[in-house]
Amino acid sequence: MHREEIEMGRARSAVAVRASVDALKSAAVKAFNMKVSEESSAADFDDVIDFCRPRCEELGADEGLEAWYVWAQGEWAILGDLSLGLLREDDGLESLSNELGEIIVCGIDAGFEFASFAVYKGGDLKRLLVLEDDEIVEEGFPVAAERGSFIDDFNEEEAERLWTSYGLPTF
Repeated sequence: MHREEIEMGRARSAVAVRASVDALKSAAVKAFNMKVSEESSAADFDDVIDFCRPRCEELGADEGLEAWYVWAQGEWAILGDLSLGLLREDDGLESLSNELGEIIVCGIDAGFEFASFAVYKGGDLKRLLVLEDDEIVEEGFPVAAERGSFIDDFNEEEAERLWTSYGLPTF
């Protein structure tokens, strides 16, 4: 699936890597110990939501189900979900980065004032910022786009700003 821009409003997380969509899909299935049971194409993000929602445990589907969407944006392949599950799988993210190199991870849920931004490289966490329950967690070294920003200001907009600083599309 290809998309130019997605409006905010729903919780979601995404992982971006400079690789092909097929390479990302294959590596992600392996890294997150998943199995592909169904695939579909979509014309727009509303169709993606319609496909993913009934296939995601956190959104009411059967236990153990997870739905991802994937698309290409320039040199980037991007894998996303509607449940924020991708960004909570540290071992999977480390494994994915170990296989594909630098990965950029972002998650936002404006309804719960949740934001997360991370960078992994060579299987190691290089940067992590998380806003959850009005507390900010910070690990690693700031990325270039953080210059002039204060960690106390990290929120959903800042997470998206850091994500887009890599040339990635808005959430």
